[in-house]
Order: sequence, then C-alpha cells, then structure tokens
Amino acid sequence: MENKITTTIIDYGYDGEGVGKVNGKVCFVPYVLKDEQVEIRIVDEKKDFIYGKLEKVILPSHKRIKARCPYFADCGGCSYQHTDYVEELEIKRQLAERQLKKLNYNGEIKVHPSPNEYNYRNKIKLFVEDKKIGLKRRNSNEISAIDNCDLAENLINKALHTINIFVKTHDLYDKLENIVLRQEGENCLINFYVKTPIDNNLMKQLYDNLGQNYGIYHTLGKKKMHICGLKFLETKEFSLSCRFSPYSFHQVNDYVCQKLYKRVLDEVNGKNVVNCYSGNGVLSGVLCQKCQKVTAIELGKSEHEEAEKLKQINKLQNLTNINGDCADVLPKIVNSFDTIIIDPPRKGVDKKVIQAIDNVDFKKLIYISCNIATLIRDLQRLKDIKIECVELFDMFARTGEYEMLAVITKDKKSL
Repeated sequence: MENKITTTIIDYGYDGEGVGKVNGKVCFVPYVLKDEQVEIRIVDEKKDFIYGKLEKVILPSHKRIKARCPYFADCGGCSYQHTDYVEELEIKRQLAERQLKKLNYNGEIKVHPSPNEYNYRNKIKLFVEDKKIGLKRRNSNEISAIDNCDLAENLINKALHTINIFVKTHDLYDKLENIVLRQEGENCLINFYVKTPIDNNLMKQLYDNLGQNYGIYHTLGKKKMHICGLKFLETKEFSLSCRFSPYSFHQVNDYVCQKLYKRVLDEVNGKNVVNCYSGNGVLSGVLCQKCQKVTAIELGKSEHEEAEKLKQINKLQNLTNINGDCADVLPKIVNSFDTIIIDPPRKGVDKKVIQAIDNVDFKKLIYISCNIATLIRDLQRLKDIKIECVELFDMFARTGEYEMLAVITKDKKSL
C-alpha cells in the first residue's frame, strides 16, 4: 500500500476527527472536514482501520477557515480551529446525538456554547522533556513546545512566556516533570512538579519577574511546598466564598460551569440531595442554597479537606461531607435522598453505585459526564429509567471534548 493516498471525508469520528475509506478500511484523519478531498500519509494500520495524517487539502470545504493558533495541528490541544465555532458545535451535537441513539433517546439535545471560544481555560498542564516545555501531540507522548496557548486565560499566558525564558536561562529542564498553572480572576498559581529540588532563591527570582498576582509552589513526590507569593486563589461561585489551591479540582471554564450548575439547581427535585464524586465541594455548596439537606461523597482526602473548609467558611450547616468511596458509601445511605447527583471521572461509575441507584425509588438522577462513552455505558446498566433530557455544555471549546448533563427519572411503566 502506498504510504500517501487520497481520500474523501465522509463522516466524523468520536473525537471529531474525519472519517474516510482506504481500500475498504475506515481511515481516521484529524483536522479535516466532511466532504473534503485530502491527501494523507498513513501513520498506523490495524486489521480493521487506519490512522492517517493530513498532508494536503486538495478540495477544501467552504466551512474551512485558517486556524488562529500557530501551534494548531502540531500541539494536540485543539481539534476544531480549522472551522468556525458554529460548525464545531453542530459537529459535537451530531456526535452526541449518534451516541445517545444507543439508549433509544431521540429527544432534542440542547447545546450551551462557551461565551468565549478562546482564552477561557483557567488551568493548563505543561509537560517538560527534551529541552521543551509544551503540550503533547495528538496520540503521542512527544512534546510540542509552546510559548502561548490561545485557550488559556491572560495571566497563564503571561507566565508561560516568562517561565520559558526562566527555565532556559537556568537550564532547569532536567529537573522538571510538569508545570501546572491555575488562574482565578486576576490571580494565578504556578506549581512546579520536580524530579529534583530547585533552589528557592531561583523560584523567588521568577516570582519577582511575574509580580504580586502570582504564587509559586514546588511539588516533589508527595511533598507539597509553597515557595512564595499567593497561597490561594479566592473567588465567588453563586455567592459562595471559595478558596482554591493549585491542587484543587475545578471546572476549567468558569463561564460554562456557571451555566451547568444553574441547570443542576433547576433540575433538583426534593429537599434531600446526595452529591457523588463531589470534589472540593463547590457544587455541594451551591446545592445548599436550595436544598434542606446535602450529603457529599468524595474519595480524595485533600479534596474532602477543602470541602470541609468551604463548608466552614460559608457556614453551611445543611451540608455533610463524607470522605469515602461512593461504591462503599452510597449503598448504605441512598434510601435517604430524593435527588442523586453523580459527576464521576472519565472512567464513569462503579457497578456497585449503579446497583445502589437501581435499588432506590429516586425522584431525579442527574448525571454530569465529561465522557459520553462511559455515560452511555452507565445509563445502559441502569434499570427502569426514563431519560427526561440531555444537554451538551461546551466546557472545552475548540477541543474534541464536551460536558453532558442527563436528567433521569424512574420509568413507572416498567415498575
């Protein structure tokens, strides 16, 4: 088989990559659009399908545009900068619709766009290797060196440029593993994950170059250390006072997160709610504003401690935080709640959690998912349910990912 070949894109794959045919096999090609004729180079061939790399667009779609970012298609962060945002949302909606047909769901999928296509991300993780600081290329561990990220907020980009100069000047590449930057409002924290310690005085030089809106942390294995500058990021979420460390989980798009949490509040039914996989407690705190009793379950110890701190700061007397595995805790307490909220990691929900949900006559189940494949799998496992609505929240604009909200009730006809 020739290494380079011409094909026509006939569809889209799970992550928004184009789908063509090569000698009867399905061929996946990133950064192309439907109906385009393209020249590709075959980079990997399996028994039933092929991965191709775009070499040249022979006949472009009228929906193709010039990508804004100079790193697009080299860095693996974005998937859709070669078309406009309206078309990206339509592709994502169609892909979600196709997946949901596996559940015999044919209802409308409401799409909630990101108000900002760019400069919305409040957090990025950079990799350091081979004298490079950057992001991983698509389906690869190779690093694409970057000096700016069009998705990231302004203070992150300011710091990224300064960090590149700092690391190069002091030749710190071999000491670093990852760098995580997190912004809230007009403040930013930087966490250096190191292989060997870096002199604190050097870190303080970096802080002096960045200014008082920054804080610097140093993490070596399990040892976490604040070096200088800000210790926390403080912000408001639905009038809640929130405090984030560089280790806190929070949705990366503040604008879409607000929309998502408002919809959750709108859908909550009853006075008693359980919030599974509750993280550092922001959504739990939001729920306390509407519900008489909120129970939050989180396995991570540091996340649980942050949730307890949030409870204390905001005097949330109607919130109970439980540090434990949902698979162990939920079956013991699930009969006490009207609405069950689950927001699991990408791997989805444990079978024990599914069984616990099956064994209770809940009023509402609200499933928030960043991975539609595991959302479909988990809903297929549940018995006697009715999907009331499904909505797509574009938490990750310009990338191949998105957040889903599914609202579920018991199917009384099946009981």
